[in-house]
Amino acid sequence: MNDKKGGFFLQDVGQMKRWAGISGVGFVLYLAASAVVPKAAVAVAVLFGLAAVRAFLSVLDARTKDKESVTYNLLWGTGALALMLVAFAALEIKMLLGF
Repeated sequence: MNDKKGGFFLQDVGQMKRWAGISGVGFVLYLAASAVVPKAAVAVAVLFGLAAVRAFLSVLDARTKDKESVTYNLLWGTGALALMLVAFAALEIKMLLGF
């Protein structure tokens, strides 16, 4: 689990938890931005959506390799955040383009 390869996936469970926290903060920022400055909500949703997808894919990869160190709570939490933020980003872009 701690083989520092330096690729796309996060290597440490602590890193994965931090990125999950960043994704959660991004969700709250998206809610605030969509209420106050709707044009900024697009950028916030896309930026934090990408971070959430990276965290989820890293947790999913780590869970398949080492089931003992990565919990289901982290897996389902990052999956839910990634799903919501990507859906919000897609809907914001759709609304911005006028579809």
